[in-house]
Order: sequence, then C-alpha cells, then structure tokens
Amino acid sequence: MKSVLPKLLCVDDEPSILSSLERLLKSHFQVLTTGSPHVALKLLKLNPDCAVVLSDFRMPEMNGVDLLKQVRLLNPLTSRAILSGQIDLQIVSEAINNSDIHKLFLKPWENEYLFVQMLEAVQLHNTLSEKAHYEHLSITDPVTQLSNHRFFQDHIRKELNKAKLCNEVAALIIIDVDFFKIFNDRFGHPEGDRLLYAVAQQLKKLVEKEGIVSRYGGEEFTIILPRYDYVKALALAEHVRSNFEKNPFTGLTSSPTYITISAGVAVFPENGSEAHQIIDCADRALYQAKRQGRNQVVIAPIGGGPLRR
Repeated sequence: MKSVLPKLLCVDDEPSILSSLERLLKSHFQVLTTGSPHVALKLLKLNPDCAVVLSDFRMPEMNGVDLLKQVRLLNPLTSRAILSGQIDLQIVSEAINNSDIHKLFLKPWENEYLFVQMLEAVQLHNTLSEKAHYEHLSITDPVTQLSNHRFFQDHIRKELNKAKLCNEVAALIIIDVDFFKIFNDRFGHPEGDRLLYAVAQQLKKLVEKEGIVSRYGGEEFTIILPRYDYVKALALAEHVRSNFEKNPFTGLTSSPTYITISAGVAVFPENGSEAHQIIDCADRALYQAKRQGRNQVVIAPIGGGPLRR
C-alpha cells in the first residue's frame, strides 16, 4: 500500500518562489501553495493534517510571524517555519522564544539543506502529534470516552482559581446513575459499559458547551459549570434529570431501557473556596438525593437547609 505523503503549505507573495519550492519538495510532500496568508488559513482549516507551514516574512496582508501565530492557534501540532530574505530580528526572536515558530531560513536557500530541514519539520510534527495522542489517552476514560477523574480534579482547580481571579461564580454537579448495579448484574458488564457510554454521550449533548463533563468513577459523572450560580446550576441539573426520566435508551437491550439519575449540586463561593470543599458538598447533596428516593436533584445548603428541585 502506497504511503501518503505529508502535507506542506508554502506561503509567499512571489510566484517564482512558490514554483521553486514546489519543484524542490514535491517528491516527498504534498505541496500546497498560496501567495495570501488569509487563503493559507483557509487551506489549513481544510487540511488539518498539514504537517508543516513554511511562510515568507514580509507579505502585504500580514507578516509571516503573525500568520504562524494564527496557525499555532488553529493547529498547534503543525510545524511552523519562516523562509525570508528580509526579517525583523526582534520579532522573529520573540516568536522563536514563544514557540510561535520552530525554524528560520534565509533566502536564497541551499536546496539540500532546506530539503533535509523540511523532513526534520515533519518529524517534529509527528513527535508533537504522538505526544498529544498519549496526553489525550492519559486524561480520557476508555469506557465513556469522557475526560477522566484525573482531568476532572485538575480542571476544577483551574476553574475555581479563574473564578477567584475574575470574581466570578462556578458550580459543580455530581450525577449518579440510579440502580446501575442491578442493570449491570442483570445484563452483564459489556452491556453495563454500553449503558455508561450512552449516558456519557447524552450528558455531553445536554450540556453542550455550557460545561465540562467527566466520568468521576463507577456510575458517577461530574459537570463543571463556569460562571453558573446556584439558580442556573439547579435548573440545568433538573433539565438533565428530567431528560433521562422521559427518554429511554434503545438498542442496549431487547426493549427500551429507562434509567433515572440522582444529582447533587454545589456552588462557588457559597459552598467553599477550595475544590475539595465544593466536591464534598456536591457529593453530600448527591448522597441525600439517593437517600430520599433517587431520581431527584439536591443542592448543598445555601444559608440554610438543603433545597430540593
């Protein structure tokens, strides 16, 4: 099977430079060319697997460093290089120090040297991609494909620190699948895992971009809600609970599977200033929801006894 050549995007406002680069590199790359930085960004969106972007520095629309800064935001795994006869040394030096660009080459170039450097740039792209892949695996739960407990613990601390700095609120919902053990015992662990995956996907769909859904452990899930006060958090938790109650899962067993969830809600700063305090309060509220009969939402005390929706 023929291997797929890595993609290299060349950006230069001189057509003769682009033609020379294409002739030099086309034997080992899929070479994309454009004289416009704005078109380059569009091409990169259409080719997210692009391994290398090689850009001129001085161009009418924007300079090469500004272009590669946007490339880094759009696809941080792409190797980024400047090839130019005229550069602003201070701008380029800062860009290298900030990792906005990886390599710098001056015109006119030596063909063999540039060719070898482009191969090295591809290797850098492969290394960055592999590192990102293993980092993703390290924070991903294999059953639900949600972020895992480790990610949740790190992220809730980050969100609370951000809320403190910006004088904002935040909320946490901990969710438990009611009577999951009975389902698991009846249908077996493979079906139990399929149910957990289905629950995870439904939670992601219901929360969308409002919060960060993670698997907490077992049949428990968490939702971190930046800038949510207790009123908004309680409303979202009830929306999620109601949706599970009314909509069965199909295809898991021979008949539609109805499940319900219990949820505990805690908010910052009312329930504490540290992550462990917010987690503990949400966990206690969840325990109360289960003790009171399940299929309900309980919020941790806000200046009084627990409130129930």
